[in-house]
Amino acid sequence: MPDGEARLRTATQWDPVRLGVHPAPGPDGTVDLPLPEYLPRPHDETLRRRLARTAATNDAVFVLLVGRSASGKTRAVYEAVAAVLPDWPVVNPADTDELIATDIGPRTVLWLDETQRYLSGASGERAARALGRLLDQVAPLAIVGTMWPEHLRRLTENSRGSEDETPHTRALLTGRHARITVPDTLSADAPDVAAAAARDPRLAAAVRAAGPGSRVLQHLTGGPELVRLWEMGPDQWFTAPEHAVLTAAVEARRLGHASAVPARLLMEAAAGFMDANSRATAGKEWFPAAISALTAVGRGPAPLIAERYARDVGDPDSYRPDDYLEQHIRRVRAHRAPPAVFWTAAAYARTPDDLYAFGRAAEQRRRYGCAADLYRKVVEQGHSRARAAWAVLRETTDGRAAAEEAAATDPAAWAALAVSRETGGDRSAAYDAYRCAAEAGDAWAWSAMARIREEEGDPAAADAVAALAAAAGQPLAWRTLGRMRSAHGPSAAKAFEQAVCAGDGWGHVGLAQVAERAGALPEAVEHATRAAEAGVTAAWARLVRLHWALGDHTAAVAAATRGADAGNPEGWTLLAQLRNQAGDLTGAAAAHREAVALGVGAAWRELALLAESEGDSVTAEEAAAQAVRTGDPEAWTALAEVRAEEGDDTGAAHAAAEAARAGDVEAWITLTRGRERAGDTDGAELAADLAADRGSPAAWAALSRMRERAGDRDGSRRAVETAAALGASDAWTALGRVREERGDNAAAERAYLRGCEAGDTEAYAALGALHLEQGRTTESCAAYRSAVDAGLPDAWEGLLAALATQTPRATWAQAVRRLRTTGLPGEG
Repeated sequence: MPDGEARLRTATQWDPVRLGVHPAPGPDGTVDLPLPEYLPRPHDETLRRRLARTAATNDAVFVLLVGRSASGKTRAVYEAVAAVLPDWPVVNPADTDELIATDIGPRTVLWLDETQRYLSGASGERAARALGRLLDQVAPLAIVGTMWPEHLRRLTENSRGSEDETPHTRALLTGRHARITVPDTLSADAPDVAAAAARDPRLAAAVRAAGPGSRVLQHLTGGPELVRLWEMGPDQWFTAPEHAVLTAAVEARRLGHASAVPARLLMEAAAGFMDANSRATAGKEWFPAAISALTAVGRGPAPLIAERYARDVGDPDSYRPDDYLEQHIRRVRAHRAPPAVFWTAAAYARTPDDLYAFGRAAEQRRRYGCAADLYRKVVEQGHSRARAAWAVLRETTDGRAAAEEAAATDPAAWAALAVSRETGGDRSAAYDAYRCAAEAGDAWAWSAMARIREEEGDPAAADAVAALAAAAGQPLAWRTLGRMRSAHGPSAAKAFEQAVCAGDGWGHVGLAQVAERAGALPEAVEHATRAAEAGVTAAWARLVRLHWALGDHTAAVAAATRGADAGNPEGWTLLAQLRNQAGDLTGAAAAHREAVALGVGAAWRELALLAESEGDSVTAEEAAAQAVRTGDPEAWTALAEVRAEEGDDTGAAHAAAEAARAGDVEAWITLTRGRERAGDTDGAELAADLAADRGSPAAWAALSRMRERAGDRDGSRRAVETAAALGASDAWTALGRVREERGDNAAAERAYLRGCEAGDTEAYAALGALHLEQGRTTESCAAYRSAVDAGLPDAWEGLLAALATQTPRATWAQAVRRLRTTGLPGEG
């Protein structure tokens, strides 16, 4: 921020464009006009209620608006903060470093537009930890952010079998905070839109451009016009260099560059998006000329936005594409790998995190040589995770010795090699790598070594490893062996006793489990008590269950109380379940209320369901409303599901509406399915429309699949077309899988092709598999190649399988073996 006073500005004192709000160009193309009239939609009520509750309850909240480009996310946040928190200062950090360094006090709005900019890579993990501390320690506080769905998926997914590299980021984005889905539709036919258009010529022009569709917002900010100009191709509206620079900027962002793209990277990469004649005739000043034209703002929105990341004042040094245009180009090029020169230019990425992301993108697309070069460069820059990725890749491309050379003395790299080798079935080599990881300081590697020896049927060798681990101060290996030997009580007990002797309080928990399985409940109580006294707070919940099983309900209550005093309220939740199972509904409700008082938000949901089961809908809804106040809208969703199952459509619709108002649209999807099953076609479509109004077309997609299974092909087609028009790019692919399951391969193929047209990269893999099954190997290879170029992890084996079936078999088998180690060439 330029000065200290900027941190004290309220929302209305900020220029909304600086906060990320899209300006709307006027009829003459100028953009320096006031913002157009704001037209509230259903999600606005949810957002404003959540911010108002934060202020009223002295609470801290993280509200994330998720929606596609030009859906009005940032404008919605701006209007909500200005209306609900008008006197709270808005702090808008420029980047992750500034976010972490800024001192945030109570009654503040922390503004994180394009939240993925702050949460990507290793620095994003630090930012996520900082945000978690703020939410725990500062109140009242509102952290508000916006994000595209694809960025949210990328930051929250954790590939099965791989190390979770961003646990704090995932926890922040999947935690019980307010995530609000924003639709990207605004119908030109709505009465309030027509009335506003009569007052604002910009809105009137957008309504005319949108025609009968629902893309008024996009036309209002000029996005579709930029898309149209880019779609014309090079040497049309944009010169060849301009078109190439724009495309290169989007490719850099698509393949992992979190922030604006450095000028040097753009200049080097753009050459790959020009043909030979354009490169020869561009002229010496082609790049500054292209940048000047692309960043000009005189006629509508600029396709490229200039930024400066250097801390001093000066010329721009980085550029990012208009986000609506970026979203479109991403979709169009989703199944294509960039040209080879892009990977060379990637070396000019801004940060080691960006460079590492490029390396991952190259490896995912099986450009092994490009990935290895990028990993090596980022290792030289000291990136914390790159060496592990580099070592595993080198084992694939250059063999074991090269991989071990790359791993050096890095425990994470040795552990990654071990996991890769074990996954590949080479347990002996995996054991050696785990040993090197343990010697380098990886505590978990000792447990893996003990596990391998135990699985090999050599318990003496496993014990020897565990003893060495304990001597090194790592008792976990003994506990691992205890769990593996749980079916053999005496040997399990010996392992847990060794863990206890090594100072591991959890060993007592293991001994309690052994005793409980043997029916020795008093002995189990003794061990669980020792675990609790050793600081294992989870042992208190086990004591609740053990005392209850012994019939000592007073002791069970005391254990729940002691556990809560130690900071673990799980015992009260367990006690509520035990009382409920015993038919003591009053006692169960009392236990849930104890859990509520201790901050267990999910207990309100249980109270709601408990009251509903007793026929007390009023109390159930009061509890669901309380759950929302703790940030849990799923209590209303659970009520909607229960009522739908019982045939209470009116009550289910009311609960679904409340869930949606609280930010959870899943209830409408559940209601859609229930009404469709009941034969209420109109009701199902109404529920699907309401889900779409809240930003989720998934109900229409689900409806298409249900109708397909029921044999209603026309209804299925109408539903999937509606879902796709509302932005569900994967709807056709999902429908294709249903058709394939039903044996209608021709219809499945048509659906997959429509999925490809919609930009769903999964459709290419599904098409490749279908063609391979039909013996259409050439078409299968083409489809799988697109899926590989899109970075889909499972498509590689499909492509190799398709190649291996081509004739002559011997020649192709040799080529496939070579590809497994070399990957694909760098060019796209």
